[in-house]
Amino acid sequence: MSVVSTRESSFRLVQYETLLDGLERTGHDVEYQCKSGYCGMCRVKILHGDVKYLEQPLAFVAFDEILPCCCIPVADVMLDCVLRDEFRVELDQQELFPMQQNLFTEQELAHDSQNKSPAQTKRRITRDKAKRTASEFSLDLF
Repeated sequence: MSVVSTRESSFRLVQYETLLDGLERTGHDVEYQCKSGYCGMCRVKILHGDVKYLEQPLAFVAFDEILPCCCIPVADVMLDCVLRDEFRVELDQQELFPMQQNLFTEQELAHDSQNKSPAQTKRRITRDKAKRTASEFSLDLF
């Protein structure tokens, strides 16, 4: 499926999903009313790429605008759209605390879970990562 990029994020549309549905699902701030191309409320600027309308909209759109409620991208697109405030806070927290997000990779857990409980696996991985970090900064923690 196509990749949709906005000012603050990128995501893939799922099958049979309109641009508006994808923007809503990923927390973007898009106003809408009819979801059928009649009102033009969901109008956004398209910065790059091309779309195909599932039904011809009745609302007026300029050459650099689209109605995401009734179109799908032909290829990857870039839109001038921002995240809702509550989603922006969540992304900011992920950037501030990246270790919380990526402490245990699926590969590490899958590799170790064959022989040990999940709690033992997580403790071992945490200890190993702490040792590597300490050695990078020449700290003697263990």
